[in-house]
Amino acid sequence: MKEIDITLWTKVGEGGNGATYTNQAEPGVLLKESYLEMAKADNLVKEFNLSKAVYELGIPTPQMLELVSVNGRAAIKCQAIQGKKSFARLCNENPEKIDEYARQMARLAKQFHATIATGESAIPSMKAIMEEAVTQSEMLSTKAKQRVQEFLDTIEDAPTLVHGDFTFSNLIMADDKAYWIDLGNAAHGSPYFDLGHFYLFCNIFSRKQRVQDIAHMTDQQMIQFWNTFAKAYSGEENVDEFNKTCKRFAALDIVLLGHIQPLTFSERLFLGMLAKKMIKQ
Repeated sequence: MKEIDITLWTKVGEGGNGATYTNQAEPGVLLKESYLEMAKADNLVKEFNLSKAVYELGIPTPQMLELVSVNGRAAIKCQAIQGKKSFARLCNENPEKIDEYARQMARLAKQFHATIATGESAIPSMKAIMEEAVTQSEMLSTKAKQRVQEFLDTIEDAPTLVHGDFTFSNLIMADDKAYWIDLGNAAHGSPYFDLGHFYLFCNIFSRKQRVQDIAHMTDQQMIQFWNTFAKAYSGEENVDEFNKTCKRFAALDIVLLGHIQPLTFSERLFLGMLAKKMIKQ
């Protein structure tokens, strides 16, 4: 991989896992650096490959340009989207438009979920990912694993594209154009994998202050967004059955969370009980 001289770049953002930079000599390019050593930066490499594959399917997302290294750490050069704001940030700044943004996101989501993704070898099966998570889960008892697996067995391994981290924070607007971002967990499968993840975020995890801080929204605003989104996405005024299905898929998302993130014993116990309860309903 090409080594980048980071002293020529200006830091414009930073998070727990890395930082972003721009360079006047390369207008329109954003450099995303991982703080992990190259050998441990699988997630960034995965994000590059999956985002590139999704872009080639015609989905509006920043174009991946080059996989590079910075001081022995993985980094990505990608298209910089100027003046971008996430739908979460837009709702924070324009709370009177929450319903409008929710309906717009529903329309864009249906277009996203109509995309056939199985032709791209880089895009894995979400059902297969979930099956591995259930098998290796440390939060579920043997009986609970069986119950979750029985539900998973009923789900079609659909060919359609799913985002993998579907929230209003990962849909951005710039110059009246929408882009999907953070596609490092993209896969193919039932759209309900995405919808369950979003249901969990808006209706369960929204009670946590940390989630409200990330979303720039109150729990009531997130619930309002979900309710409008659900009606627009499903095309139904009564979304009880839609929510029931989303809730069961949210239980799968909890199991996946326990598989990909380190959790304390108490967190595993609580989330395991929550998943078991939600999968029944």
